[in-house]
Amino acid sequence: MSNEKEATEMTAAANLTLLAELPWHDEQDFAASRQGFIATLDDPVIRDENGRAVWNLNAYPFLEEETAPPSVNPSLWRQSCLNANDHGLFKVTDGIYQIRGFDLSVMSIIETDNGYLVVDPLVTPRTAEAGMGLVY
Repeated sequence: MSNEKEATEMTAAANLTLLAELPWHDEQDFAASRQGFIATLDDPVIRDENGRAVWNLNAYPFLEEETAPPSVNPSLWRQSCLNANDHGLFKVTDGIYQIRGFDLSVMSIIETDNGYLVVDPLVTPRTAEAGMGLVY
């Protein structure tokens, strides 16, 4: 049984208006989000020490739909598509890397002469550990 609710007329109308206003044909953000990609995990599920999934990189197949349902802001839908489809280790520039899509935040890694400086180490230790595994 689904818990989905239909969009109110007001919400659907507002989302349709936004859909008509934004340049959806411009896919530059999708190309930019893939730039610098190095690697991602072979196993799409990050688990804790008890085997419980803490993050599942394949948990968002509904985002493969081309358009958002009437209840969802189309701009937020597009942002979610970018986040769900491009995950792993990315090179930003020489000595600066990011882990994206392993949880709700982005972990930045700065390479120094003495090791790595980690900025925003993700939400859970296991997602950070999985990300650092790609760095190492």
